[in-house]
Amino acid sequence: MKVRAMKKILILALMACTTCFTAQAQEVYKRILMVSKQTAADKSKSIDVRKVATFKVDELNYMAMKSKELMPDSTVRMLDTQAYAMHEFINLFFKRLSEAKKKTQKELVMVRFKNASINNSRFNDMDKELVLSYYDNSNYMTQFSLDTDWVKALAEIRSKR
Repeated sequence: MKVRAMKKILILALMACTTCFTAQAQEVYKRILMVSKQTAADKSKSIDVRKVATFKVDELNYMAMKSKELMPDSTVRMLDTQAYAMHEFINLFFKRLSEAKKKTQKELVMVRFKNASINNSRFNDMDKELVLSYYDNSNYMTQFSLDTDWVKALAEIRSKR
């Protein structure tokens, strides 16, 4: 009888932990959006840092809007997964850019990341003016398409060195 009670307690404890982890996982999108909004509005940050944060805010808002519009049954987990992949994609972009020593190497990094972004569309949005608002904008380092499947784009970039 004691073994059964212990098993029930263990199962309940595991279920409680799973619930905690799920709740935390569902906060990824909101957390990245909140931090990005704060950074974009923080006048003490450099203009370049604020521009990257502005891109993230715009991308996350676009992603949520299109998901709700085109995939009303999509889960919060999908938004979290995409938001985290976008965050990782941008971090990897700046890491690889900083590792590139020559101008030609930096240009190659930029082209690879831009191509990964544009070639991995998530929504196939035909509003190119909106989708490409950052893509050819030399005022921003994050020249990526808003209509990006960030999980696929990140996988593509990670597969190349």
